[in-house]
Amino acid sequence: MEQHTLRRRGTGLRGVDQDKPTWCRQMEQKRTAGPCRTAQAGTAASSPTATSPTTGVHPDAPHLFPMWSKYRGGMMLQVDPHGKIQKQYSDPYAHHDQNHLDDGTILYTTLEPLTPAEAARVRGGIPGSEAPDGKIYADCIKLVDPWSVSNTSSSADFEGAGTGGAKLLWSWRAIDHLDGEDFAAHQHYPREHWPLINSVSFDSEGNIIASSRNASSVFVISRANGEVLWRIAAPTVCQQHCAHQINEEGDMLVLDNGVFRPGLAMPFSRAIVVSKDKQVKWEYKDRSTGGLGFFTPFMGSAQKLGNGNFLICEAATGRVIEVTADGEMAWEFVVPHLQDYKAVMDQQELAQMEAIGFSYQSNAIFRAYKYLPEEIPWLQKEK
Repeated sequence: MEQHTLRRRGTGLRGVDQDKPTWCRQMEQKRTAGPCRTAQAGTAASSPTATSPTTGVHPDAPHLFPMWSKYRGGMMLQVDPHGKIQKQYSDPYAHHDQNHLDDGTILYTTLEPLTPAEAARVRGGIPGSEAPDGKIYADCIKLVDPWSVSNTSSSADFEGAGTGGAKLLWSWRAIDHLDGEDFAAHQHYPREHWPLINSVSFDSEGNIIASSRNASSVFVISRANGEVLWRIAAPTVCQQHCAHQINEEGDMLVLDNGVFRPGLAMPFSRAIVVSKDKQVKWEYKDRSTGGLGFFTPFMGSAQKLGNGNFLICEAATGRVIEVTADGEMAWEFVVPHLQDYKAVMDQQELAQMEAIGFSYQSNAIFRAYKYLPEEIPWLQKEK
């Protein structure tokens, strides 16, 4: 008998409702995201010879703390349809969201060690759970122009030690602008990384939308002065991911993970649309199971499609679904490829994965996106 639960339950395409408007040919509008559309990992440009943005793990990133090995990034690449790297920008401290924008710039999350005085201002978290040497690493957000001078560049270029010509256009430090009490880390999360920003994007006014997992907060940062202009927190969102604006009214779509929900004993995930006045206008959760049928304790995404449906990623189990605005399932797919970290991590990192419970075969994916055929012409079969 198959002993891996995900394989035993079944992978691949699990079902399609042919009566639902799901296929790309039925979409009449393209997705939009503020003043410039964000090209996520795997996005193709508009011609068969163009490059595709993708993200990889920096080969020389430092060992900061155990969980760092799980979610670090650092290599921002432009790859041609044959897999050849055409451009690359690197930052060994980058993690989670690294967005290639239409104008050639990159908006991404990175981190830095706090001074002892700065670390003393961080509230919440598990006492004594700082990184080695008692350090706390805090988030920064950077907007860079990586390739106007050279096709190979790095964050060292604007820090004084590089020669690739990358330009820092805008930066923001969490410790300089976030209130320690409002953004206190959840009591069950370690203090090694604060506030753990897992998504960044532009809103329609050119400000930055950020999502903090540890502080269960989605907030808008002023590009002008770095201050917080708007914020929602628990119980509306709990350990959420992938917060982004979806229309001119300013509504935001969020994947609300829901590991710890105030006053509720049962964890469940959902996708929600939240208005500027902080009201939940739309929600999807698996009501057929009281919520238990859709749950990802980490990662995940939701995308509003041009046909009115929503593409939702239950990341931890590699499950992707499309649902209608009424919450009905249109199709379901489970990633069939399961793998562990043995081929990509060194012995120190593998030992850390064992210690924190991630040494198993997984089909997890960070996010999922759906594209129109004309957005990925290089993938079309020759007739």
